[in-house]
Amino acid sequence: MPTKVRRLLELFSRQRLRAAARSPLTFLLVAVGLVHAVGIGWGLPASDGWDNDGVAPRDFLPGLAATFTPGQFYTYPPVHLALLAVLTLPVVLVAAVQAPSFALLDLVGEILKVPYMTAIAYVARSVSLAMSLGIVLFLARIAEELRAYELGIAAPSEGGGGFSDARVRRAGWCAASFAGVNASLTYYAHTTNLDVPYLFWGTWALLDFARAVARREPRRLRRALVLAVLAVGTKDQAYGMFLLALPAAFALWIARDDWARGHRRRVVREAAIAASVAVALFVLVDGVVLNPSGFAARVRFLTGSASQDFVEYTRDWSGRLGILVDGARLFHLQYPTLLAPLIAIGFVHAVVTARRTPAARRGAALVLALLPLFVAISFTATFNWSSLRTDARFLMPQALVLAVYGGRALDALAFETRGVLRFVGRAVVGVDLAVALYACVAVDVNLLYDPRYDAEAWLRSHVEPGETIETYGLNVYLPRFPEHARVIRVGPEPAAARNPVPGIEEVQAPFEDAPSREARWIVVSTGWVWRYLIDADPAMLAGRALPPTQKRSASDEAATGWFERLTLSTDAFAIAHESTYQPEAVFPILEIHGTTGRRIWIYERKPGR
Repeated sequence: MPTKVRRLLELFSRQRLRAAARSPLTFLLVAVGLVHAVGIGWGLPASDGWDNDGVAPRDFLPGLAATFTPGQFYTYPPVHLALLAVLTLPVVLVAAVQAPSFALLDLVGEILKVPYMTAIAYVARSVSLAMSLGIVLFLARIAEELRAYELGIAAPSEGGGGFSDARVRRAGWCAASFAGVNASLTYYAHTTNLDVPYLFWGTWALLDFARAVARREPRRLRRALVLAVLAVGTKDQAYGMFLLALPAAFALWIARDDWARGHRRRVVREAAIAASVAVALFVLVDGVVLNPSGFAARVRFLTGSASQDFVEYTRDWSGRLGILVDGARLFHLQYPTLLAPLIAIGFVHAVVTARRTPAARRGAALVLALLPLFVAISFTATFNWSSLRTDARFLMPQALVLAVYGGRALDALAFETRGVLRFVGRAVVGVDLAVALYACVAVDVNLLYDPRYDAEAWLRSHVEPGETIETYGLNVYLPRFPEHARVIRVGPEPAAARNPVPGIEEVQAPFEDAPSREARWIVVSTGWVWRYLIDADPAMLAGRALPPTQKRSASDEAATGWFERLTLSTDAFAIAHESTYQPEAVFPILEIHGTTGRRIWIYERKPGR
């Protein structure tokens, strides 16, 4: 029997499956999976999703085509787009068969229908959910590698399963329990955004790098860098995880580890081969070879308007310091603030333990202990300080890799102490994790009780057949409108530039001309309109700046004047209903990506106006 087949059969042996079923790590992954699954139907069924910056249901196929069409480009690289294209191919084929013809307009018109778009959205979100569990698993395995190396426990043979030592397994599931209660991960596991997919490949790459060091198998560097390229090929910002971290960790390994110094030629050769393979793979998957002009145009776009229009900080040390301060201030969007000390405790514990290992293993132990910190520093310095942003998704990589330290602290406090200290430690750990789990459940509740559901129900019961509803903004901010109403979406931008929604008429016109149009109702999402209701020149802390896009919107006097009059009901329309997030008193709104808990305002034309 071939070796690979035998290993596969061993992997799924009855004994192995029984052991996995009894593992605390398996229980934790199931629990995290349940939390990540609740609310996965957020905003569905629909022709388009509420995933802000998501790639599905409708963007990934055109994006994949643009990536490899000479001179064209898509905002994101193609790896995940290609994966989704394969997984949703049956849906696309059914739509193609049902279309009136194979003409492009007929195909697009058919696939934009709600059943196909909804099926594609569910597939894409399910992939994100599965990958979110992969992230938690990979971080657990990194923690296991570190702990096993410190204890001098040999790694299991390839295909021989995980570590058998209870202390090593405990290090893994403690890290998993910490990473699994990340609130931002919980949110993005419900969406088709690329943040979870690139972190899936990125954490897997870090695991293989850690194993290359811990198991003295430099050949693993090849897979580590291939996985890193897949991460970058999923979302460009993944480079921030590796650009400084892997060279620093590799240099420290060569400089401080006796075995690596003794096998320097072999280690360097494997690193050179890995780098060469990675470069070759990158130029292939990112379209550099197949579409060089499109790749160059995408780079110009990413370094230009795609990033510079959204900067929130000044490009100096005052701005960089502001990013660090605000990153700490926004920690609660990752974990409750009371978990922050655990990360610090775990880091100190890991470094001190590494320095106390026998001299022959001390250098590599230190590399493994510092690897998560290197990644966090690398992403902050090369991405956050470059993009000048601190959105929750741009702080999630640091928060997740630092979960290795958080898990280390949980392990130390709950299991390595004695007597009263153990009792206190377990009480602290229990409270901390319960509060963090509560925040993750709050994310689910935010999705389940989105104010748009209430707005949809109110519109269905109050809007008469044939009445006109006027609305504004991108698809991701809009509720689903009743089919018996006429809906027009108004904006100054060309109608052809918008992402179409079946049943909505696109009108290019000034916002402020609404009183002269025939709509009886106006529906406004606060998730979109806030940019017209803010001060164009606010007083800000040192290093902070209002993003250019927000400044432009807030400086549009005609539009801002109209929306101010609308919100005050001083013009032709008066507030008829306000849809709000009802469970806020129990489960707070978590402001992640500007989509959760946002109010919907419904206005009705005043009599005689």
